[in-house]
Amino acid sequence: MVNDHSVYVPERFSMVVKLHLVRNLQPDPPYNTPLLLGVHGRPGEGKTFQLRYILNLMGIHTSLLSGGQLESSDAGEPGARIRDAYLSAGSAVSNGVPAAVLLNDADAAIGHWGDLTQYTVNTQNVITELMHLCDYPTKVEGRTTPRVPIFLTGNDFTRLYGPLRRHGRMDLFKWEMSQQERAVILAGIFGSLSAAEIDKLLSLHPDYSIADWTAVAARITDVNLTTYLSKLDARILLAKIVQGARLEGVGRAPDFQDVVQAIDYLNGNIAVNML
Repeated sequence: MVNDHSVYVPERFSMVVKLHLVRNLQPDPPYNTPLLLGVHGRPGEGKTFQLRYILNLMGIHTSLLSGGQLESSDAGEPGARIRDAYLSAGSAVSNGVPAAVLLNDADAAIGHWGDLTQYTVNTQNVITELMHLCDYPTKVEGRTTPRVPIFLTGNDFTRLYGPLRRHGRMDLFKWEMSQQERAVILAGIFGSLSAAEIDKLLSLHPDYSIADWTAVAARITDVNLTTYLSKLDARILLAKIVQGARLEGVGRAPDFQDVVQAIDYLNGNIAVNML
C-alpha cells in the first residue's frame, strides 16, 4: 500500500497504475498492450485523487486534461488539445522523464447518456483521436514521438464508444473499495476514533462514499473554527492570515459523538435542499 501517514492508497489500486506505466513506457511494449487505462466507479471514491497522488509520488510528468476541455465552439480544438497533451508528455519522455496523460471525467465528455447525449463534431474528433493514438502511439501529426500511457477516470465507462474500449486499446479497472480499505481511510480522516468506532460508523452508513466522509470531517472543522472565531476579532485575524499567519489551537480532536452530530447536520441539510 501507499501510505505516508496522511494519504492511504490501497496496494491493488497502486499496482494497476504502476503496471500500466511500466508496460507502456518500456522500450518495446508487448504486442497489443493497451495505451489507455480506464479507471471508473461510483462518484466520490477517490479515483482521480489516488491516481494523481501515485503519479506525483513516482515523479511522473503528467499532462492533465478534464472532460470540460473536450468541448469548444471551434470544431477540432478539443482533439488538438489531446494531441498537444500527448506530445508534451512525449517530449518529457524524450528528455528522460517518465510521463503520462490523465483525462478526468472522460465519460461525462464523450460518453453516451441516452436521450441526454448531444454528440458533436468535437465528441467524434476526441474519440477518433484517442483511437488513433492507441493504434499509432508513436506517430502524431506526422511526427515521431515516444509512446505515452494515457489514464482516463470516470463513473461508468460502459457508456464509452465500444471500439474505443476494445481489448488492445483500453484496459478497464472498476474501482470498488472494500470495507477494510474504507476503514483504513476513515482511520486517517478521524485519527482520534478507535477501530471499533470506525467499524460502527461504517455499519451505520455503508453507502457513504469517501467524499461523504471528508464532508463530515469538514463539518467538524467548521464547528471547531466557529468556536475559535467567537473568541477573536475576525478582522484582525483575517489580516494576519493573509500575511501568512497560521491558525493555532483550533478545536480538539473529534470524538464519536462529534462525528454523529456532523452526520446529522449534513443529512438535515440534504433533506432541506431536496424539498
